[in-house]
Amino acid sequence: MFFSNPAADLDFLIFFSLVALAISAVVFIFAKNKFLSLVLFSILLNFVFYGNAGSRLFDIYDLKWIVKFTLGYWPYINIALFAILVADYIKNKK
Repeated sequence: MFFSNPAADLDFLIFFSLVALAISAVVFIFAKNKFLSLVLFSILLNFVFYGNAGSRLFDIYDLKWIVKFTLGYWPYINIALFAILVADYIKNKK
């Protein structure tokens, strides 16, 4: 989507996936909460794949299932993870 070259799209996915991993690792180090870092990693990685869902990369390598998962299922998984995180926060706050 961002580039006409599938290799550049793959580089984009890898780079921003590593950025999402680094951000979630920093959150884990400072917050000491595995579940929070997992939820943050899932949400950030979903944004990375969602932004690149229209790429020719998935057509050339026949990876349309990733686009279907990213657009159809992953947002609901993130909503469920976020709801569990909020419920856990409320439970532990009291």
